[in-house]
Amino acid sequence: MSEPRSFNIDELRCNAFTRAGKHFDLARHEVFMSETDGFAYPHRHNYYMLLLATSGNGSQLIDFKAYDVKPGRLFLMSPGMIHAWERDEGLKGYVLFFTADFFTQRYNMNKLYEFPFYSSSYEHPFVDLDERNHEACCTLLEQMLAVYHENKTGMMSMLRSYVNVILCRAQQVYEDRFQANPSETPQLRDIIQRFEQLIDLHYSETRLVKDYAKLLHLTPNYLNAVAKEKTGQSAGHLIRHRVMLEAKRMLAHENRTVGEISDALNFKDAAYFCRFFKKYEATTPERFRKQLFSRAGHR
Repeated sequence: MSEPRSFNIDELRCNAFTRAGKHFDLARHEVFMSETDGFAYPHRHNYYMLLLATSGNGSQLIDFKAYDVKPGRLFLMSPGMIHAWERDEGLKGYVLFFTADFFTQRYNMNKLYEFPFYSSSYEHPFVDLDERNHEACCTLLEQMLAVYHENKTGMMSMLRSYVNVILCRAQQVYEDRFQANPSETPQLRDIIQRFEQLIDLHYSETRLVKDYAKLLHLTPNYLNAVAKEKTGQSAGHLIRHRVMLEAKRMLAHENRTVGEISDALNFKDAAYFCRFFKKYEATTPERFRKQLFSRAGHR
């Protein structure tokens, strides 16, 4: 079982807005943090989150990796991610939350999947904006705050458009800086996108590359070649990575035993799950959980 918490994590503003029936929230970062307690402890997102700092510095954990927070760095987080703050030294900026339902009331869900930073194989949950894009995003977010606080007819439609513009700007920055092969065909991008979506849907019961290749009407060798070209990793690695990520998320956020997590992820028994986990994480599930909460409790 995980360590007991001394606060109700569901009452944190970033989690409470969805349970209150809302699909969008926006605040200045410094205001948001003044309302926040207990963020050193890992909590799981069920929403999309954008964070843009304008001054100060800090550090946060996203899916168990530490990232510096600094002016001009736009964080783009997806549902399911585990998040915790490590350090906040005078950070100012903006924090924005929205659900998939919010976005898809105007845009197709596939549009969200097409943004490269919402791909499960994207290793950096942020883009570093240049001065021009940073200023443009700050202007957009200030305009959004004004619209949000005025709360007039058409507000949500306007906010959806603003969110889409910010995501499109982030995509342009990503493609300018990280696109390894600008001549690649749209077909390859479509294959890896559909493969990642299928992994997200079926990772708990489908672990073999040949099964995903069959769903995609491809040969296993071709799917593996596409995965290698697009992500630098084999298709099998992407599947195992998703299983391990979910195992760590469950250990961090859910009050389940290791055996219960093993069952939820469809391992044949807890012993096999522990061997699998240790092979790829170099520690046991129990030790991983203990170290995670020990680290949070001493911040």
